[in-house]
Amino acid sequence: MRRLWLAAGIGAGLLTAGVIAAFGYSAATTPGALKLADAPSPAASSPSPTPPRPALENTCVAPPGAATTTLWMMQPGSKAGFRAHEKFLEVNLPHVAVARSDAVGGYLVSTSDRRHLREGCVAVDLRALTSIDKLPPPLPPATNRDGLFPDIFDLADYPLAVFTIEPMDLPASRSGLVVHLVITGEIKIRDATKPVSVKSDCRLTGETLACAGSTVVDARQFNLLLPPQESPIQVNPMITIEFSLVFTGKM
Repeated sequence: MRRLWLAAGIGAGLLTAGVIAAFGYSAATTPGALKLADAPSPAASSPSPTPPRPALENTCVAPPGAATTTLWMMQPGSKAGFRAHEKFLEVNLPHVAVARSDAVGGYLVSTSDRRHLREGCVAVDLRALTSIDKLPPPLPPATNRDGLFPDIFDLADYPLAVFTIEPMDLPASRSGLVVHLVITGEIKIRDATKPVSVKSDCRLTGETLACAGSTVVDARQFNLLLPPQESPIQVNPMITIEFSLVFTGKM
């Protein structure tokens, strides 16, 4: 009996050590949140854009320019994605699943004095989502979950997520100064459209506008097909949508 208790104690100790190791591994390998992008250098101010995927180029089509407005067009290097907490075998680890897409398009329209945003639209091609986090051993590579995205988002019928921005007043900003904004609008994922408020940081440098931010949404409101309850891996339905976008403006 004493040997049995000793074996049980050793087993419990190994399990505890494994959990502690997994906690440390997860915390150390989770990618940080998306940040403001650096302003492109003059030589890279007009890079050749990646050829758009079908449907992306027909979404968020910019309106004709007007003398009293400035049109801000999305630039290469912009990206968006999501962060979601995962639970393995009922054990809450500090691991966060992170996937990002660099297939992003869209525009903003402001008044020529840059004090009022009249409209905006951002489209993200979810077919380009790629996991960038690392799962703790002995779990398989995080990119294995990418094969689930077509079913989770129903990409065959709904390949894009679209954020439509409502008009808003903008603070006066000096070149290079970061301003904090709450941007309101509607986000469409799959066949559902919901209102959202997005906390963001924006920085205007010359004719380049960089914005980064995030918002939390309930995946169940968008009918996303998350893993079933009996699955060994569970996903918290409250997911964070994040972005780092770069625009250039022209009168």
